[in-house]
Parts: sequence; C-alpha cells; structure tokens
Amino acid sequence: MLFKLAQIFFRIYFFIYHRVSVKGLTELKKFLAGRNGKPVILAANHESYLDPPLVGMLYPHAIRFIAWDELFKVPVFASLIRALGAVPVNQQDKNSAASLLRDVIGFIKDGYSVLIFPEGERSPDGNLQPFEGGAALIASKTETPIVPVWIDGTFEAYPIFRKFPRPRHVAVTFGEPIFPEKLPAGMTEKERRQTLLDSLERSLAAMRDGE
Repeated sequence: MLFKLAQIFFRIYFFIYHRVSVKGLTELKKFLAGRNGKPVILAANHESYLDPPLVGMLYPHAIRFIAWDELFKVPVFASLIRALGAVPVNQQDKNSAASLLRDVIGFIKDGYSVLIFPEGERSPDGNLQPFEGGAALIASKTETPIVPVWIDGTFEAYPIFRKFPRPRHVAVTFGEPIFPEKLPAGMTEKERRQTLLDSLERSLAAMRDGE
C-alpha cells in the first residue's frame, strides 16, 4: 500500500513539475512479465538525488536501492523513498564496498530487483563518470540480467550544488537487457565481469547519444 502511495506521489511530482518523458517502459514490462517475477539489475547513470525516486516510481514492482542516510533527514521524504525501496547507509558503510555488495546480492536472493548506479556517486558536471564494477560483479555472480537505464535532465533540474530542484524536463530510457548467461563458455570470472561492464557502458553511451 505504501509503495503504491509513494509511486503516485512521485508520479504527480515528476510528471507535473519535471514533465518527465519515458521510452522503453512498455518493452521492459513485457520482458518482466516473461520472467515471472524474477529480479533484474537496473543500472543507471547518476546525475542527481532525483534519480532513485524517478526510476522507482516508473518501475512496475518494488525494488531495493542503497541511499545515503543524508536523504532520510526530511521525515516525509524519508518515508516516501523508504516505501519505494530505499535502504539507508551512513558514509562509513557507503565506503565499504564488500558490505554493500553483500547487501545487494541479498536483495536479489530475496526476489527484489535492485537499482545500481555504476558511477558510484552523482556526477559533478552531468557527464558520465568512470564505472565501478559492482553491477557487473553482481550480475555475474547471480546470473541476473542487467537493464541499462539512461536518465537525462536531472542534472539540470537538481545538480549536486543546488539545495532545491528546478522545474526542468527530465527523460528516462530503459534499454535492452544484458544477459550474463549468454556470455561464451570458458570465460574467466574477470573476463565475464569486464565483458558485462563493457556492454553496459556501450548501452548507456548509445542511449545518451540517441542511438
């Protein structure tokens, strides 16, 4: 119930205040229907604090995502992002990669799709930053497909240096899934991870460039 209420709240906010446009959601829903509830890894670029609730309100099912505990200092907002699946961590935990990876793998084993930002932190200038390997590692270990998600406009709406969002247009594109099980047999674990990461980078770059 709270999940649906949070989705409704953020849909009103994003569609009215940011005039959000969405591509690929119909195809994503068809893909998810064929998976019969099995989770996916949503891997998105990260421009703003707006990104997690934006993806969370569009995704048709409950998800889990790690969020810095600073976001939970506003009571009403904290309740809403918790309902969407946010799990708070403090700065010390945020810097403990192994612990966070275990948490995310645990969410997947519990049947939840997860939202991951491969850049690790918000972009300081709106450009795509170098990727960390967490999404590829989790996908390889759990054999979970990666769904690339490109977010455009949230940097202009709510960049890292602003206190409050501006009414700027934002857009979200859901890309074609990347399947770990389709990797060639005989690859080492390191090769599997790098191949998945390269595929994710190419997919996000293509969506960024409108290809």
